[in-house]
Amino acid sequence: MADYGTDDTAPELTLFDIAWEDVLFAKVLPLLSLADLFNLRCCSRLSKQLVDGGLRSRRIVNLSGNNSRSVHRAFRVLSRKCRNVRTVNLAKCSWLSDGLLAEFLRANTKIRRVNLSDCVNVTPVGLQPIIIECKQLQELKLARCSWLTIGAIEALTLHHSAPGAHGIVELDISHCVGLNERCISIFLLNMRQLRTLAVAYIPAVTGNLLYSIAKNAKAMRHLNIIGCQLTTDRGVGALSLYCTGLESLMVRDCPGITERSLSLLRGRVFIDRPRNFQQQMNVAPNVALPRLYLQV
Repeated sequence: MADYGTDDTAPELTLFDIAWEDVLFAKVLPLLSLADLFNLRCCSRLSKQLVDGGLRSRRIVNLSGNNSRSVHRAFRVLSRKCRNVRTVNLAKCSWLSDGLLAEFLRANTKIRRVNLSDCVNVTPVGLQPIIIECKQLQELKLARCSWLTIGAIEALTLHHSAPGAHGIVELDISHCVGLNERCISIFLLNMRQLRTLAVAYIPAVTGNLLYSIAKNAKAMRHLNIIGCQLTTDRGVGALSLYCTGLESLMVRDCPGITERSLSLLRGRVFIDRPRNFQQQMNVAPNVALPRLYLQV
């Protein structure tokens, strides 16, 4: 038996002597932030090799709000090394361009969650890999992306309702004022598994669109229609009738929606607007409210 009782004969172990595949890649590197990984990567050739190997299996990339001077160079490294990312958050990244985004997405086609909210220098061209190649996509957040077009939503609907696609369950297109009621309705018609939808401050969202949501997205759990001025009690009445699993409804700054319809949901749905007792007192006691709202 070897004797390691003295310092002179004890073997000198380093980080790199630990099993890479079973321990470092699986247990240690996922605990480090991207900043820590890039700092480690700069230490030596061996550490660079270690980090690059770990990036190949990294599942989450979060650079939200990071607009430091050299972050775009780090993102290019991620595009070359990452191959199994499932979640990417690039919200408020002003440096992000179509080319950088497309390169990353084409290398990570198994991605499921993408957040590009407030990315002002991206265009619909950058979404092409998401639309065409990322068939496992389930969550897409594009809030305040004024560049989002009707054509991009129609293409997204076409490709992600086709056989082989998992189907989108969460969509945030708040403040995307270039969209119209028709393209959103077609999306709803083809994405019946949708559970979370945010369409806040989109002028095209009307009472008719709420009715379409209720009829076509009965699995809806969370709906945000804040600031949609043309929504009405009729649409909310339809939601109360068809979306029986609804858990939250955000209706702040919607003057066409009153306590007349919200009272049908209170007690089982979180509503971001407090109860208006004056409006509730004005509701006739024996009126069949849902039937009244659903009349065409």
